[in-house]
Amino acid sequence: MTKAYDTCSLLELQDKAFKSQEVFYISIITLQELENIKTSATKDMEIKYRARHLLHLLAEHQDCYKVAPYYITYDRAMQDFPQLMKDHNDSKIIYSLFSLDIDDLVFITSDVSCYMLAKEVFGEEMVELLQPQEQDYFGYRYISSENEEDMAMTYLAIYADDSKEREYILQGVLPNEYVLIEGEKGKIVDKYKKVGDTLQKIPYITFESKMFGKVKPKDAYQLCAMDSLKSNKITMLRGAAGTGKSYLALGYLFSILEREQITKIIIFCNTVATAGAAKLGFYPGSRTEKLIDAQIGNFLSSKLGDRTEVERLISDGKLELLPFSDIRGYDTTGLNAGVYITEAQNLDIELMRLALQRIGDDCICILDGDTAHQVDLPLYSGNNNGMMRVSEVFRGQDIYGEVTLKNIYRSKVAQIAELI
Repeated sequence: MTKAYDTCSLLELQDKAFKSQEVFYISIITLQELENIKTSATKDMEIKYRARHLLHLLAEHQDCYKVAPYYITYDRAMQDFPQLMKDHNDSKIIYSLFSLDIDDLVFITSDVSCYMLAKEVFGEEMVELLQPQEQDYFGYRYISSENEEDMAMTYLAIYADDSKEREYILQGVLPNEYVLIEGEKGKIVDKYKKVGDTLQKIPYITFESKMFGKVKPKDAYQLCAMDSLKSNKITMLRGAAGTGKSYLALGYLFSILEREQITKIIIFCNTVATAGAAKLGFYPGSRTEKLIDAQIGNFLSSKLGDRTEVERLISDGKLELLPFSDIRGYDTTGLNAGVYITEAQNLDIELMRLALQRIGDDCICILDGDTAHQVDLPLYSGNNNGMMRVSEVFRGQDIYGEVTLKNIYRSKVAQIAELI
C-alpha cells in the first residue's frame, strides 16, 4: 500500500508521517497551503505553529516523500469528475494525486468533506479517514467547507436523517464533542455538539455577575467552553496562559453563585512552586492565610480585585480554599458547590483520582490547566499526568465536556511569549 496525504492529515500527524520506511506522496498544492497558513493573519497561533513545524519536517526528510505536480491542464481534465472544482484546493490535491496513476495508492485525509470528495475519485476502498490522535484530543473537530457547494453538502449531511454523508460526519465523534464548520479561509462559521445521534447547534452564550460583569465569548472555542460549563457536570478547560481558562471558569461560577444555583465555590489547589523558580520557604499564619499568601492567593487576588475581596468571600462562607494535602476524607455531597481545580496540570493520576472522588452528585466540577507548557514537576508529566488521564477516561461520557482554548488574548507580549 502506498500512502498519499492531504494537508490536514499531515498537520494532524506531524512527525508520525515520517516514521514509516515507505515513501509517501503529497501534492504541490499542500506545500502552497502550508506556506500560506504559516503567514496567515486569519489562522490561530497553534495551526500556524503546526504548519511551520511541518515545513521543517518536510525539509529535513526529503527522502521520505515525493511531490505530485499540478498542471494547468488538470483544470479541464477534472471535468470527468463533476464533484471536483478547478478553483478548490481539496479538488486539486485529490486530482494531482489521482493523476499519479499508482494502483495501490491510498488517499488519507482527516477532513470529512475531503473524504467524501476523494471517495468519488479513488473509490471508497482506497480512501481513509484519519481519526484524531489520542494525545491530540481537543474536545472538538473541524469540517472544512471552502465553497458554497461544500457548505450545502455539509448542512444536508447534518440535517438529513437518511443521509449517508451524515454517518461520515458523525463517524468517531464522541458524545458532547463539538463539531466546528469551517468556511472560506478557515473561518469558523458554525458550531455544533453531538448529543445522542444528532448534532445540536450551539447558541450564543453569555455569563453575567456583579463580580465579573458580562462575560462574552471572544471566539468559537470560548463559546464551546461556555456551553460545556453550562451543560456538563464536569468540564476540562485546556490552553496556554492568557487563553481565558480561569476567566471563563470563574465567570461562570460567580454567575451561578450569585443566582444561588450553588451555595459556595470550593477550590482544590496543589501548592506547587513554578518549575525552575526558587522556593520562598515557610509562610506564617493559618492554613487559609498561608494559601492566600501563596500562588493560589495571588491568582484569586488578580482575578477578583484584591486580597481583601478574597478574604471577604472566605469569611462569608462563599469561597473555600482546600489544599490537596487535606482533601482525603473530604466529601462535597450535600454542599451544592462548584468545585474548581485550577492548575490541574500539576496533579498526578492518584491525586486527580482522589480529587474527583470528593465530588458529590449535587456539585459540579471544573478543571483547568496547560499540560503542554506549565507542568512544574517531572512527577506530573507524561503518562502520569492527571489531566491527561481524566481526558482519556471521561471523554465520551454524557456528563463530561472538554475544550482546548487556542487563542491568547491577554496581550501581544503573551502571544509572542508562547513561541519561546
